Amino acid sequence: MTRLSRSAAVALPLAATLGLAGCSSADDDAASGEVTYPTVPFTAPGEGISLGRDDQEIGATIPEPVHVGEITPIKSTDLLAVAGGFGKLELGVNAIDPVTGVAGSRFVVGPGIWDPVIHGFVGETPSDPAVLAAEVWRPRGSRGAASFVVSTYSGNLLEPSEAPLPDYARVHSRPGSNAVTSDGKYFVTWDDGLYGVRVVDLEAKKESGAVQIIGCGPFTWLDGHELYSICEETRELIQISIDDSGVPSETKRSKVLPEDFVSTRKVTWAADAKKALLVGENGDVYVFDFSNGLPTAAVAPIGNAGQEGGRFGENAIDNTGGRLAVEYTDSAIHPDSARGGDVVKIELRDAATFAPVKTLDLPYLGLTGIDSMAWSVDGATLYVLGDGPEVDGETAKTIVGIAAATGDKVSSAEVTGTVEDVGTLLTPQVLE
Repeated sequence: MTRLSRSAAVALPLAATLGLAGCSSADDDAASGEVTYPTVPFTAPGEGISLGRDDQEIGATIPEPVHVGEITPIKSTDLLAVAGGFGKLELGVNAIDPVTGVAGSRFVVGPGIWDPVIHGFVGETPSDPAVLAAEVWRPRGSRGAASFVVSTYSGNLLEPSEAPLPDYARVHSRPGSNAVTSDGKYFVTWDDGLYGVRVVDLEAKKESGAVQIIGCGPFTWLDGHELYSICEETRELIQISIDDSGVPSETKRSKVLPEDFVSTRKVTWAADAKKALLVGENGDVYVFDFSNGLPTAAVAPIGNAGQEGGRFGENAIDNTGGRLAVEYTDSAIHPDSARGGDVVKIELRDAATFAPVKTLDLPYLGLTGIDSMAWSVDGATLYVLGDGPEVDGETAKTIVGIAAATGDKVSSAEVTGTVEDVGTLLTPQVLE
C-alpha cells in the first residue's frame, strides 16, 4: 500500500485542489490557509470480496468501497528486504522468508537523510508494530519544506502511527546510529543538528527529551534504557541513561580505548549478548562487552581486518555474539567511494578470537555478485543476498544461507514476490 505524506498535498493538480476546497464548508479553515480533505472509508475484506486474485463484479456504489486486508506479522524466521537505490522518494520493504526466498507483507516507507532508517520487529498479531522508519518527506525535492516523522507501520498500513519531529531535528541515518529500546517505547537517535542524543516517545508520538554531547557518538548500542557509545578524540566509552520520562542524560564515561583507536561510520549490535562490533577504518576489530555495564578495564582489538588485494567493508555480529562477518571488495579503494570495488567475498570469523571460520567467496556462494548480508534472529544462520548465476544474459536476486557454526551452505533460493529488486537485508528485532 503506497503511502502519501500529508505534506505531499501541494503536488495535487490545481483543478483537484479547487474541487476539494469547494466541497468544504469550513470557511474559517480556508481563510487560515488550511484545507480539510475528504477521506475514503474502508472496511476489512468479507465474504465475496477478493484482494487481487479473482475478478470482482463492479457494484453500483460510486465511489466503490475500499477493502483493505491486514498484514501478516513478521516471524522470527523472517528478514526484511529493502529495495535498493539512493535518492528515492519512497522505499519498498518486504518481510521475506530467507529459506524459500518468498516475499510476504510489503511496506512503503519514506527515506532517511542519507541511508534508510528502518527497523523491523517480530510480531504475533497484525496490530503489533511491524516496521518503524524515521522518514523525510520532501514535497518539492531539495527546495521545499520537508516533514520529518518517525512512523510505525502495522495493521492495514493505511493509518501508520506518526510521531512528528521538530523542524530542526536531523536523524543521523547511518546504520548503528539509531535504535528502538527493547520494550518498544522509545526511538533513540544521534542527531546531526543537535550533536547529541534525541529520544522519541512512540506511544505519546512526540519527542520526550534530548541531550547535547559534542565530540561523541554517533552509535546507539542499547541495553534496555541504557545507551552506550564512543567519544573518539578522548578515547572514552560513554553511557547515557534514559529515565522513565524518556529524558536522556550522560551518566558515565570510561577512558578504556587505546591511544591509536580509530572509529568508523557504521557499527552493529548483538542484542542477546549485549556486545557491540566496531571495525575501525584502520582495520582494528573491537567487540565491546556491555553485559556488566560500561567497561572499566582497557579494551584491545581482537584482530585486524586488513588484507592484501581488497578492502574490508560492511560487517555484522550475530545476536548471540558468537560470530561476526566482514565483507571484502576486489579493490583497495574504500567501498563507500564512488570508485570503490565490488564485494567479492565475506570472511566468517569467531567473535571472541577473530579466528577464521570460512571464506565465503562468489564461487562458494554460487553468486555472481553480493549486495548485502544479515544474521537470522537466532544467530544460527548468515544470509547473503546477491545476483544468482547468469542465464540468457540475466540474473535473479538470490538469498544464500550459511551455517554460523561451520560456514557450510544450508540454503539457496531465488527471491520471488517482490514488486522491485531488493538490495539490503535487515534482521528484525524481538521486543520484550
